[in-house]
Amino acid sequence: MRTAHGTKNLARGIDQCNERWGVTSRDPGDPSAVGEQQTTESVSEYTPARHRAIIAMRYSVPKRPYDMVGDPLYVEEIQLLRPGTVIPSPATVSRDVNEIYKVGSKHVKEYFSVRGF
Repeated sequence: MRTAHGTKNLARGIDQCNERWGVTSRDPGDPSAVGEQQTTESVSEYTPARHRAIIAMRYSVPKRPYDMVGDPLYVEEIQLLRPGTVIPSPATVSRDVNEIYKVGSKHVKEYFSVRGF
């Protein structure tokens, strides 16, 4: 087996992945090249819904209290990154997490019912 053939496939896969995610490397085809992400609408567009989804995951996955969305340093960080951003209340975060659970659990149920479990 020729190792160069496997390396070429790996490099091609890396290039395809980088293209899909909007990442360019200084030396195309070189898997060791440092990539730089280009800001495009598909990667970095802000929407309130996306922000709420990220907040829901940020607090529910590690089981943090929803009241932490009001933490002054967190609020300052968000305002630094995107001035004027409205941060949802703890009650809104709780509702979002419950809705994500309800919708997600339906998909899990469908997934297993199709597979005969």
